[in-house]
Amino acid sequence: MHLTGIFIYPVKSLRGVRLEEAPLINGRLVGDRTWLLVNKFGRFMHLRDYPQMARVEATITAGGLTVRTDTMPSFEIESVHGASGEPDVTHVRLWRRSAPVVAVGGDADEWFTRALGVACRLMAFVPDAPARDVPPYEVQSSLQDATPFHLTTEESLADLNARMAAPIPMNRFRPNLVVRGAAPYAEDRWKSVAIGDTVLRWIRPCTRCVATTTDHETGERKGGDPLFTLAQYRRVGSAVVFGHYLVADVWGERLRVGDPVTVVE
Repeated sequence: MHLTGIFIYPVKSLRGVRLEEAPLINGRLVGDRTWLLVNKFGRFMHLRDYPQMARVEATITAGGLTVRTDTMPSFEIESVHGASGEPDVTHVRLWRRSAPVVAVGGDADEWFTRALGVACRLMAFVPDAPARDVPPYEVQSSLQDATPFHLTTEESLADLNARMAAPIPMNRFRPNLVVRGAAPYAEDRWKSVAIGDTVLRWIRPCTRCVATTTDHETGERKGGDPLFTLAQYRRVGSAVVFGHYLVADVWGERLRVGDPVTVVE
């Protein structure tokens, strides 16, 4: 088995960026979900409620971010540096924890408001400030829903696509890591897996939501699949699952496409 895909999502719920290699820091991929958008109520925005977010791409630059969409000119955003003792650091509630962020402000908010058609503000993760209400498996997370790593396999997607009238790309599931060379759903049995010199420990399967029905090119919802098909054979209680959340017990300097993947347990 080997690693065939590495993806980061610099701004939470915007379009992902495919990488050939990615450095690691503090048990997570550098640049993954280090920014997010909040609505006028201060709640974080996500594809479940705002499918148009899939139309916007954000790439990391030396100075911050470049954001672009097909309806507006691209825009450069300078990095914002916050520290734990600064009064402008606030916390945004995700699902279980509240993450420390600082407002970017200015033209960035205006650009995203126009691009998405809804009033919003851009916030940047503050890695040196403590998060609140943090489950043990989320201590290394930045602005992810749960753990810093979400893994899928090419064979599992191929099996799912064979069951549907129209195949879908892997980006519907927004993984960080994609593996090739396993049997379909073999990852359901992995408790620990080594990718290169990084060792990842399984936490739980990823339950899927309406975000998976979003076309990442158009930002439109495309019927009931893959949820409808997954519900026929990948149901756990009232939820359907595809992919898994993991944390790093040991991590090297970086991950690279082509790295060997070995089941430890």
